[in-house]
Amino acid sequence: MATDSSRRRLLRFRRKSKPSSRVEAMTVMEHLRELRTRIIISALAFILISVIAFFFYDPIQTFLRTPLCDVPRDRLGPQGCELVFTKPTGGFQFRLKLTALVGLAVTSPIWIYQIYAFIVPALTSKEKRYSIPFLASSILLFLVGTTFAYLTLPVGLRFLIELGGEGLVPLVDAESYLSFVGFLLLAFGLTFELPLLLVFLGLVGAVSVEQLRQHRKTAFVSTFVLAAVVTPSQDPYTMSIMAIPLYLLYELTIIILRTVMRRRGVAQS
Repeated sequence: MATDSSRRRLLRFRRKSKPSSRVEAMTVMEHLRELRTRIIISALAFILISVIAFFFYDPIQTFLRTPLCDVPRDRLGPQGCELVFTKPTGGFQFRLKLTALVGLAVTSPIWIYQIYAFIVPALTSKEKRYSIPFLASSILLFLVGTTFAYLTLPVGLRFLIELGGEGLVPLVDAESYLSFVGFLLLAFGLTFELPLLLVFLGLVGAVSVEQLRQHRKTAFVSTFVLAAVVTPSQDPYTMSIMAIPLYLLYELTIIILRTVMRRRGVAQS
């Protein structure tokens, strides 16, 4: 009798467990479907903006060449600030790459939001409270970094061209120029996100305000080393215009983290 009753209990347990496993499987599938939907939305937005940018190619190209055109005319070659290409398909490839870069840049808030909306249900209420300021700050810092890089490009380009001396005449290739400018803007935008990472590490207790203060000299040297690695030209001017603002953001991070910790009631010396 005891054996029969245990078998009945085991049967009831199995019947109860089966629906739960099916629910878990459906939950996983729902997550995958949601992820696919968000990827499709991001891809469609990217394609749409890229197509629009393809038809507004002329003003976009003018905007891209503006830093080069700000270089004094006597420092450029006979073509001035006009970009050149050396193969029949060079112009078409340049146009595709430029419009794709514009599509990626303009739709970045869309796919960042899609990533945020996908992971936010898994966050705790405390994490959700910090997630929106972190998301807004990350977009703002990226824009500040790219804007700063674009505004300092004319001086940087003039410095790089003049380094060649009087015996060299620059002939700026279209794809090389696009790669240089695009990588520089991306490098500045991503590097300006580092203070946000330090604030996050401070909030979770991985670093303290006192540790950040003690390592000021190390941080100053590290910003120049990072700038030397990240900048495509690796010249002293470009390194300096990235490293100096980055170190100032390091000091600003200390102030922000100290203020946040005081409000949270955590004693920081």
